[in-house]
Formats: sequence, structure tokens, C-alpha cells
Amino acid sequence: MKGFLAIALSCVFAFQANAAGSFEDYKKSVMGEYKSYLDEMDRQFSAFLKQQWKEYKGQKPVKQFDEPKPVVQPETKPVAKPEPVKIIAKPAPAPVVVPAPKPEPVKEQPKAETPKPVVKPKEEPAEPKEPQPSFTGDIPEPKPFYAPTEGDSVDMTFFGISLSIPYDRKIKANVQKPVSSDNVAKWWETVASADYNKSLTVLHKTAKEINLSDWGYVMLVDRFTSKLMFEASEQKMLAWFFLVKSGYNAKLGYTKSGVTKLMLPADSSLYDISFYTFDSKRFYLVNTLEKINTSTEALYTYKGNYPTATKAVSFLNMKQPKLSFSRFDRDLSFEYDKNKYTVKAVANKYDIAYLTSFPQTDLPIYTSASVPQWVDKTILPTLAGIVQGKSTEESINILLRFVQTAFDYKTDDQQFGKEKSFYAEEIIYYPYSDCEDRSVFFAYLVEKLLKKDVVMLNYPDHVATAVDMGDKTIGAYLTYKGKKYSVADPTYINATVGMVMPQYKAVSPEIEETGI
Repeated sequence: MKGFLAIALSCVFAFQANAAGSFEDYKKSVMGEYKSYLDEMDRQFSAFLKQQWKEYKGQKPVKQFDEPKPVVQPETKPVAKPEPVKIIAKPAPAPVVVPAPKPEPVKEQPKAETPKPVVKPKEEPAEPKEPQPSFTGDIPEPKPFYAPTEGDSVDMTFFGISLSIPYDRKIKANVQKPVSSDNVAKWWETVASADYNKSLTVLHKTAKEINLSDWGYVMLVDRFTSKLMFEASEQKMLAWFFLVKSGYNAKLGYTKSGVTKLMLPADSSLYDISFYTFDSKRFYLVNTLEKINTSTEALYTYKGNYPTATKAVSFLNMKQPKLSFSRFDRDLSFEYDKNKYTVKAVANKYDIAYLTSFPQTDLPIYTSASVPQWVDKTILPTLAGIVQGKSTEESINILLRFVQTAFDYKTDDQQFGKEKSFYAEEIIYYPYSDCEDRSVFFAYLVEKLLKKDVVMLNYPDHVATAVDMGDKTIGAYLTYKGKKYSVADPTYINATVGMVMPQYKAVSPEIEETGI
């Protein structure tokens, strides 16, 4: 590996003024040297891949919540003066250090039989199981699986956006069977010798133009390669190639039966996804096209990475993607102080479909993500008019009542059969929501409308919020980084700011900052 890492970049960019008769000559010279550099890097990476791959055991997915959430939404009566309760926050958790696995004897790579073609299941539609009466139809997202396309370009639709991505036919090379490190290395040499940059350039340009997050880019690559490769294992290999060439520290592994798996590290914890550990870093199984696989089957893979492929997938502070727009309308009604209000809300069904492929991750990821303008321009102005002229305390209570009662309650297990936290826009679309969904949405409303800091209170089986009330504290409160925050629970029906569910009075929650 030392020779692989020792390739000097500096030689590529050395300026040879005397040798170049013109700028064009110089540019050709530099590009030629750079191409030679890339060729050499690929040759050495291929040689590295031919070395013995080791077997690594998978690790079980981590659950986001330690205990099941309440099945029934709790309800109380509002009180004029909530009981003062001092909430003691849990100390900030120490950084998780994953111990490196003890070295095991290198097992000989199996001589796998040629695997049968893998039939990929169709992606589930992102529609709720029990849509609201105003639901106007299925999300018109084209199915992501395509027959192989011959020609010089792939025509595809990415969440309503029509794309034409050119490609060199050499990248459609098949891997020799059985799958082995040697055959993977030969496959890499073949694909790396193709003009893959014509595809890579369009993929990068598309991602930039439509504001794709890292995971969105992974989805784009996954869908592009699924059009080129009919066999699932080879599709994963081509996705691995393009992600590595895009700078991501992607890894390829294969099972004893010759099925390939794609793995990526992330900058936050991912839940309900199996992972493998290399050098104390978690690499999660990636599959944006099928149901999440929680298998912990052992994989054969290499230790190390392509020199320029060092990025982990980042989820923090995600920008809103510029996808096609398919309107979904919903009326959200609630009562406060004997007055009835209706808030008209709009969501984009392409956004909803896009977010269904995102993995479950940490709470600050959901609160730090940007919220689309059609939410800002519909919900915020209406609520701003309702709270206008009200005190901060009453404004918070109005927003609490809105989130507590305008949305029907069901746990994720009841609605989806699995855990699924919502980004702010998703609560508008799906017919039901639970505690963390409401807390994310409520934090967005308070910080945007009232300009007050909010923190998330993460209990083992529940999520609530607390609002910075300045020097004033109301009812149940906690101190965090020198500020006093009063509890505000958007799931506890009729609760006002300062009211905490009885079972959580003596429970210490973890504090999560929103990043808004």
C-alpha cells in the first residue's frame, strides 16, 4: 500500500514554461501528465485489490429509541401556573469509540459458485398507508429499475427531473465469476480505462445544480448505475466505482455466495442499518433502491482506501433540493381559547418520495435541514397572523396547541411498521405523526416565528422540546449552557409551556441542539 500512497501529486502540476510553446500546448501537457497520474493510481489500486481480502463480521443495527413510544397520545388539562419542576439533563455523552476488532486468522477467500441473477424488489411508494381525504394520488416518481440501455447516453428521471447522462460502453464491463479479489481488480482496471469522466462530469453538475446532499448524490449514482447494469451485484460495483471517483470513502465487499455489498461511512449515527467496522470507523450498508437489509452476514473486503476517496457522507445542514414540484394540499385545523383556526399547508410529493430513501439518523439532522419555501410561504404567514400581538408565552402555547391537535397521532411502528423520523415537510404529507416528528416541526415554528432558541429533550421512549424564555422560567425547566429553558411538549395534548408529562418529571433527558 505504501507505493500506492506515495504517488506525488506535485509532479502533475509542475509548470514547464520553457517547454510549452503556447498555453494550449502547456494545457495538453498538464492534462496528459494528470491522465498518466490517474492511470498510475488506478493501476496501483488494482494491484492493491488483488491482495488477499479478509473476512469481516457484520454488526447488528442500532435502534434510535431504547424503549417503545406510547401508543396513545397523552392528554391533560391546561393550568394557569404549571408546577415548577427542575429537569436535570443527562451529561453530554462521551464520544463513541468503537474498539478495533481483534485480528483474526486470514481465511482463504471462498470459491463461490456463479450467483444467480438477483431480482431486485421494487421500491415501495412513498404514499402513506391511510392517506388524508385531500390526498390526490400516488407520488409520480418513476420506478428506479430499468432494463439495460444501449447507446451513448442514459435517459432517466430523477424525482421528476429528466436527465441524459452520457457514458462509455466500457463501463458496462461484467465481472468474471466467481467474484474474487482478483476478478474485482481486473474489473476495476477495465472500467478505469474507460472514459468514465463523461458520466462523472454530468453527475457532479446535476448534483450541484439541484442542490443534492451527499445522500442525494448517492441516490443519483445508484439510479444511474441501475440503468446500466441489470445484475444487482454488478450494479453495486459500478456504484462503488463512481462514488470512489467522486471522493467518497466507499467500500466494496462480497459474501461467500458472491453477492456484492456497498458500504459508506457517515458523519452521524445511522439507525436500523447493519454496519462493518474498519479502523474504529463504522461503514454502513448502502442500498437506496431496495428495502434496508439488516443482515450481518460476513463480508470479504479490503482494508484501506483509494487515495483521493476520503469523504464520509454528510447529513448535517442539508440544503433543500431543487426537484420537480407536484403539489399536495392539506388543511390543518385547531382550536385555542375558544377560537377556531385553519392553516393551509402545501407539500411537494417529489420531496416526500426523495426523503423515503434517507436512513434514520440523529435528531439534529432533522432540525438542521432547510425547509422548502412553500412551507415557509403558507404555514408561517398564517401562524404569524394568529400570534401577532400576543406575549411570548401565549404565542408558544398557541403553537403548541396547533402541533398537538392539528395532526393525528400514531407511532412509526403503527403507521410504517418501522421507525421513521420526519423532516419538517413530511409531517404535512403523512396522515399521522409521533413525538419526534412534532418536536422537529415545533422547533422550526418557534425559531422561525418567535426567534427563540429551542433544544430537543431526548428521552429513552419520547422526544419533547424546551424553549429559551430568557430570565423567566415557567413550570418545568432546565439549565443548558447557562440558559434556562422551559419544557414545551408538542405531543402532550392541551399542555402549555412549562408542563411536563408526570412520568418524565424525574427522568433526565439527553439534550440535542437544533442547529436551526
